[in-house]
Amino acid sequence: MGATGHQGGATARYLLEAGAKVHALTRDPLSESARRLKDQGVSVFKIRDFNDLDAILEAAQGCKGVFLNLWPGLDEGTYARGIVQTCKEAGIEIVVASTAFWAGNPEKWDQETDPALLEYFNSKAAIEKAARDSGLKYTVLRPSYIHYNYIPPSSLWACPELSEKGEFVHALEEGVKMPHIDGGDIGKFAASALLDPDRFGGEEIDLGFENLTAEEVRAILSRVAGRDIKARRRTPEEQAQDRTPVQKFELWANRVDVSIDGEALQLKYGIRLTSLEEYLQREKDRFLTGLPAGK
Repeated sequence: MGATGHQGGATARYLLEAGAKVHALTRDPLSESARRLKDQGVSVFKIRDFNDLDAILEAAQGCKGVFLNLWPGLDEGTYARGIVQTCKEAGIEIVVASTAFWAGNPEKWDQETDPALLEYFNSKAAIEKAARDSGLKYTVLRPSYIHYNYIPPSSLWACPELSEKGEFVHALEEGVKMPHIDGGDIGKFAASALLDPDRFGGEEIDLGFENLTAEEVRAILSRVAGRDIKARRRTPEEQAQDRTPVQKFELWANRVDVSIDGEALQLKYGIRLTSLEEYLQREKDRFLTGLPAGK
């Protein structure tokens, strides 16, 4: 599920590299990302939405596992239960669900007063419950702030001032750290969990590598861009406008320690993680297209 997105695409790629056969669901089989999957040997199935259980049942035939990555803002718990039950009927044995960092630790968020943040985490927790209650071998992956938010098209909504003014604008207080993870590394973990359920079954993993302050992010952006990227914190008036959907997570991080021990994660699972700077160097051409010329 979600194979044409960043996480799903990376998962499919690593599964293919391991010699697995991959089925993918997409709303638009003619899209560029869907065509790329087909070119790589993926069987692509059309789905209307996550309530299209007939399409899910068809796509699940002959598969052993499912990667579940639902779009925020939906009735994610209801959809997850329906999808998991349908996959179970098709003979699937493994479910790997991607949710959000610290979704399994409600003491970090259940006292929040921001209704959007509460709704977000309650929805992610409902997905996790659907996986746990499925009776299948399951793994929960909880990604933190994903690197692709700094490059187009994601950067256009995650940090719009970066494209408009060449400026990194945020809501983090001085010294507050936000954990970061590469979308490709999420794919590594998801593929590993699908291929080795005996090792990963029952694991619930918060995914993060570097815990970065806003100043550290600014310095990395500047080094890769080869020019000075300014950074500033949003004023209370700007915060009230709530222009970007990532702001609620920054304000949350100001109140709660959301850091993740990335080194321990690498050691435990033997999966090498990617730094933000390494990612941006790898995607440098795309990163630079998201900056205004001459600024």
